[in-house]
Amino acid sequence: MKLIKLCVLVGLAAAALAPLQAQSLSVNVPYPFVVGKLKLPAGAYTIQEEMVNGVITIRSADGRTVALLSSPGALTPDGAMPSLTFVNAGGEMVLTAIREASLPARVLPRIPGQ
Repeated sequence: MKLIKLCVLVGLAAAALAPLQAQSLSVNVPYPFVVGKLKLPAGAYTIQEEMVNGVITIRSADGRTVALLSSPGALTPDGAMPSLTFVNAGGEMVLTAIREASLPARVLPRIPGQ
């Protein structure tokens, strides 16, 4: 009986933590861009968000990786397509936000001068 209770508790704990696992998004950026202090080339990227602490990891197909602490933004409407927001700062495209449907946007820090 104790074993059954333990299994039920472990199952409930796993179900409660499931939404806290990382979200992943695959994108193809058609131009070079800046994220944080790094300049990244155009290409395929995997973007992953750690739901617990807001850390965003951006990994290129060739293994380049950058991790940034993000902050929550406005809620993205249900049914909206995932998207990245870039701003043109001094002729460079700077990644400023990541949006996924039904989740708050993740706002990335901007480096002074961008």
